[in-house]
Amino acid sequence: MSPAPITPGLVRSLRIDFGMMRAIRESRPLWVAGTVLMAVVAVGGCSNSSGPETGDSAKKSAPPGFSGPEPSIPPLGTAAGGDPSKPVDFKGGGAVVRPDGSMTLPLDAYVSLKDESTIVRAENVLAQQCMQDKGLKLPDALTLDNGPEPPAPYVIYGVMDMKAVKVYGYREPSPEKEPASGRPADDGITPAVKRAYFDDPKSGRLGCEGKARRKLGGKNPETLFAIVQQLRSQTLNATFQDSRVVAAVSKWSACMKKSGYDYANPLAPAHDRSLLGKGLPVPKGATLPPPSPAEIAAAVTDVECKRKTQYVQTAALVSAAYERKVIEQRSTQLQDARRTQKRKVESAKEIIKAGA
Repeated sequence: MSPAPITPGLVRSLRIDFGMMRAIRESRPLWVAGTVLMAVVAVGGCSNSSGPETGDSAKKSAPPGFSGPEPSIPPLGTAAGGDPSKPVDFKGGGAVVRPDGSMTLPLDAYVSLKDESTIVRAENVLAQQCMQDKGLKLPDALTLDNGPEPPAPYVIYGVMDMKAVKVYGYREPSPEKEPASGRPADDGITPAVKRAYFDDPKSGRLGCEGKARRKLGGKNPETLFAIVQQLRSQTLNATFQDSRVVAAVSKWSACMKKSGYDYANPLAPAHDRSLLGKGLPVPKGATLPPPSPAEIAAAVTDVECKRKTQYVQTAALVSAAYERKVIEQRSTQLQDARRTQKRKVESAKEIIKAGA
């Protein structure tokens, strides 16, 4: 079986509820891992086609959103899978997968986490001033310390580090780490604060949060980070419909099935609550048992199958190819957004300085 096509709606930015994250910090699965603003890829169901395993990719059409044939990628040698006991260390075609689990793709050249943090800090200042005008205080729980960050590669492509899965299974590699703010979401967030701070999409009314974004961003409050994430969503959608990735997923699924694990795609195990913590009791205050030997065994097999089928390397190469295409298609938009971002960061620095 191959994964059903990922629709653009399944690749989107989500605000993570700090209260939920705090409650399950002892056993947090990968599908809730992330930061304040996180792109999450969800894959569900199976299609009837197993996808082509061989043949000339140039004869296959690119997925919707991209014209022409599927983009070419460098060939993967038989040794590209490597020793599954060692971290992935791969570079090619504009993709870099490092031993620490991080990954760099072409669109990353347009993202500056430092700039995003500066913008968020300025929005905090403006939101605080807005709340004060209403006779209210902005709770610490709504004051973000950092800007949005892209998700870790394992959130999108599944587990890939043997050392990590032998300890954490399908959980976030640092489950003891608190959310970015380190504060619970319900600390001081009264109904009055909610009404004043949050926007009301139904009526179009802006709260202090939205007013801060509008004041800083003017007619174009959308950040360069958000634009890049939208384009990344488009490329990920194409990546998981690309025949070469469909074939790699099919091979991974067949490999897992040989060991008794029936999953359609590499994100499915981390969503399987019958597997997570299998055989262990749920600790008080948690929503799941800790990683059990059964979960860890499945995760180990998962990583072994990814290395045998070169799934991560294939997905990274294909993702990079689509990102290069979208950069070419949207070069004017990206350059304009870069210039807007530069002006916004300079304004943000002045706001922070004045509010200090």
